[in-house]
Parts: sequence; C-alpha cells; structure tokens
Amino acid sequence: MMKLNLITFASSLASRESIFTDHHELLDAIGAKYDVRYIFPEELEGTLPEGATMVLVGSGGVEEMVKANIDHLPPYVVLIADGLKNSLAASLEILSWMRQTGRNGRVLHGPTGFIMQGIDDYAVAHDTISKLQGKRVGVIGHPSGWLIASGVDYEALRERWGVEMVDVPLDEVVKGYEGVTDDEVQAITDEFITKAVGVKEPSRDEVVKAMRLYRAVKAVVERHNLSAFTLNCFDLIPTTRTTGCVALALLNQEGIPAGCEGDEQTLLTMLAVQAATGEMTFMANPSKILDNAAHEMVFAHCTIAPAMTDRYIVRDHYESLSGVAVEGIIDPMDMTIVKCGGKGMERCFISRARLLECTTNLNMCRTQLHLRLDEPLDYFLERSIGNHHVIVRGDHVDKLSTVLRMLSAKA
Repeated sequence: MMKLNLITFASSLASRESIFTDHHELLDAIGAKYDVRYIFPEELEGTLPEGATMVLVGSGGVEEMVKANIDHLPPYVVLIADGLKNSLAASLEILSWMRQTGRNGRVLHGPTGFIMQGIDDYAVAHDTISKLQGKRVGVIGHPSGWLIASGVDYEALRERWGVEMVDVPLDEVVKGYEGVTDDEVQAITDEFITKAVGVKEPSRDEVVKAMRLYRAVKAVVERHNLSAFTLNCFDLIPTTRTTGCVALALLNQEGIPAGCEGDEQTLLTMLAVQAATGEMTFMANPSKILDNAAHEMVFAHCTIAPAMTDRYIVRDHYESLSGVAVEGIIDPMDMTIVKCGGKGMERCFISRARLLECTTNLNMCRTQLHLRLDEPLDYFLERSIGNHHVIVRGDHVDKLSTVLRMLSAKA
C-alpha cells in the first residue's frame, strides 16, 4: 500500500474518537487503499514522515489552528473535507487565507469517489515529485543568446523541485568529439540509417560525424552523472562541423531528457513530464498558426527521438543546412502540450491536442506536427511562456496538471 499522511485538525470541542466516527465513510475508503498515518497538530515537529501528506479538516473552528501550523505543512496544501461538522466552510476560509499569503493549495470535496480520485491524483503527483529529488540537471554551454526569457534561478529550483543545476563547459564536448574515431561509431551509424525510411541530404560521412558527437555528449552526461541536460548545440557547429540533433534524439530515446539551445525552462519541463508519464518528449517551436478559431497550429524542430515516431527520415539541419537532423513522422493521435516557465518555474500551460498530420513545409524545422489544441491560441500570442514547448504522446492533462500545480508551489 502507498503511504499517506493525514494531518488532522478538529475543534477542541470534538474528541479524537469522534473524528473517526463522524467521518467513517470517507476514512474507511481511504484506509482501504492507503497505509494511513494520522498526525495531529501537537506532533508537527521536524520532517514529515515518508509519503504523500494532506490535511484532513475534521470540523469547523480549526482555521486559526491551521494558520498557526502552516509552516509545518507541505508547500502545496490539499485540504480534504467531506462537508460534515462544517469542514467545508472551514476549508474555504483556510484556502482563502492561504491565497492571501501567497500559498498554494486546493480543497478536495464532493462525493467520496470524487475525493478518492483527488487523493489518488495528488498521491501520484507526490511520488512523481519525489523522483525529481537530487536529480542533477546539466546546462552544457551557455544558453543561446536569443533565449532571453528561458533561464531559471538555480537556488529556487533547488528549493522547489529538489534538483541541482550543473554548468558544464562546452569544451568538454568538443574535446570528447575529437577523441571519438569513425570506426567506433560504424555500427550505430549503420543501425540509424537502416532503420530510417529514407535519407535525403546527409552523406554517410555526415551521419558518422553526428554519431561521434552523440558518443561525446553521452560521455559528458555519464561523467557528470546528469539525469537530464540542455546543450548549446549551435555553438558546436563551427568547431565540430556537425549538429547535435542526433545526439539529443538518441539520448532522449535512452530516457535522458535532452534539450536544445541551452533552454533551461523547457528542459525542466521535459524532465517533469517524463517523471510523471514515463514517456519521451518532443521539444518544439510554435511555428505557425493555421486557424485561430479551430486552435490549429504547427510545432516544429529538427530533433525527435526515433522511438517517439512511427517512422523517420534522415535530414540535414534546417537553419544551418548542415549536419544531420531527424524528420519524424507520427500518425494521427492524441497528444499533450505543456510548458513550465518563469525564473522559479512558477508558471505553466497545458492543453490536450490532436495530431492531424505531419507537414513538410520547406521553411520550417524538419519534424513538423500539425495539431489542433483544446485550449485557445490566445495563450501563445498574449502570455506565452517563452518559445519552446513540450509535446508528449497521449492525453496526460489531468496527471500533469496536478504535478505542475504542486511543483509551482512556493515553500
């Protein structure tokens, strides 16, 4: 059974035994699914026990009690109220006060089944966030100069997400690339070309160079024990005479979120999405709105994990017309678009989407997804969180919404 801590508040007029009697329907349902530890206010000292932690509002009259103990509660406070003993009224007052003081949370209230679904969602989100603790996230080279709104506050990320941001000199990749021989990558070059449905611009020699860079980047990731990384790939082109698209594609395929251009916010979004869904992600530019009213637009980039596609073509890199890129082709399916951003990753956007087709516009990056979003496209034109966004196969909106709300919570 998954562990669940219920910090339990009730009026001094109610006995501890009456809490379990009055709320037995809900508590019996919780107890049948979770290994529950009830924690009372006088026990709130030090670190909370292992497991997801939520607040059980057992009655009215507990508002000041919660306020006095707020620093002992999780950054994102889930208030569970079945409505009995004025618990809902008290929860709404507490939530309103939390909003005034800049704290995040929500009330779980409704039929028992609805409350249980909410508890399940937040328990899974807690488990997802726990996976991020202690992760080392690399920034290899400085972010590209045009990413003027995509950096993060390293210390804020350590406090909120529990991840460590690690700066790695780009020279380490260049030196590693120079040390990888053509012979070392012959087999992986053959495999990459053979599995493609076509090769357009690049020669075999170009693919060999891209694979040498892949080996060099992978060695840096392993040496620094990175769980994810973003690479200033454009600065590598003059020194290595190839592009990083294939390296990022293959490392994403191996389960290491790998982002382009040194974009820190998008990389962290990729890391969170992978932790929550177990799926590979595609980092892409919002490239063209096709129909504002129908919420249709194209997202494009030159790298995508081959395993995320139904088939792929080996291409050159769109902007530089050099190196090797991946044109991924995916059959129509449901997808999710997501982005976290802000210096402290306090903002987020998420939408269900339907992939209608993969286009082949000559004036866009190689992998092009024509999507119809559930959410209006005004977001992109009025309040977009930077440029790049993250796309994942399948509908993960409910799960990701819960995770992202909790990750954006201020301590």
